[in-house]
Amino acid sequence: MHELPQTRDLAAFVAVVEDGGFAEAGRRLGVAPSTLSRTVTRIEKLLQVSLLRRTTRAIELTPEGRQLLQAAQEIVRQTEVLAELAQSGRAPKGPLRVNAPVPFVLHVIAPRLHEFHARYPEVEITLDMTDRLVDLLDSHADVVIRFGPLSDSDLLQRRLGQTPWKLCAAPGYLDRCGWPQAPTDLTGLSQVRFTAPDHINTLRFREVGTIALPASVQAANGEAVRSLVLGGMGVARFSDFMVTEDLAAGRLVELFPDQLDAAPLDITALYLTRTSGLRRLAVFLDWLDEILS
Repeated sequence: MHELPQTRDLAAFVAVVEDGGFAEAGRRLGVAPSTLSRTVTRIEKLLQVSLLRRTTRAIELTPEGRQLLQAAQEIVRQTEVLAELAQSGRAPKGPLRVNAPVPFVLHVIAPRLHEFHARYPEVEITLDMTDRLVDLLDSHADVVIRFGPLSDSDLLQRRLGQTPWKLCAAPGYLDRCGWPQAPTDLTGLSQVRFTAPDHINTLRFREVGTIALPASVQAANGEAVRSLVLGGMGVARFSDFMVTEDLAAGRLVELFPDQLDAAPLDITALYLTRTSGLRRLAVFLDWLDEILS
């Protein structure tokens, strides 16, 4: 009987393919790219086939490589399941890299992460913040949190909840420029706009349709828009989690509650098949479910 590749070597091969290269997989796994290259070469010699075509820019699977990838992914998945069962009675531990929009980290995760840490002190969280859409592999994240409709993909998804919209302004700004009594009165005010996505700037109301406001300033970052509105630069609409504390403290007021014609945004976690067996990921998503409820 021929000798078969070891599971850890197959896991390295899967990582190289799924991460799109030796350097990317090496950064995520914390090993040198040359080590991963030698691992793939060792598998090729053992099986006496060529698995990858290496170019200066990318790697490409050979037919034999595609065949092995399917088998290796299943072996790695089964190994993760067995490891999960073996550690089911132990506290989850190890690194977990989370990528989420800046406002979600600042207003939802960061203020309460101490609660998660107290419950699971051996889970080592790394938080990456970006408001733009990122590729899960390119970002080297174990899980990304995203809002709104998602394009079709092979990634696993878990819906965590929804966030409704609120139209807000600073009381001082309204004292200075006038408190609107109806949505149509908004035309006498200015709007702080997001540079992207533009649909956030649309102010549509159930009774009167769309109201267009002149822009006072634009900003690419949600926290920048919030700061500008707090500073009295105009009105803007926000996901409710961004302004909950501001509204409670009176720093902002909500205009025309329940009259905005804007569907709530879904909050979704996206993760790869190979991380679905990580208990530390499972308990983190359960915790997010808990605090969002």
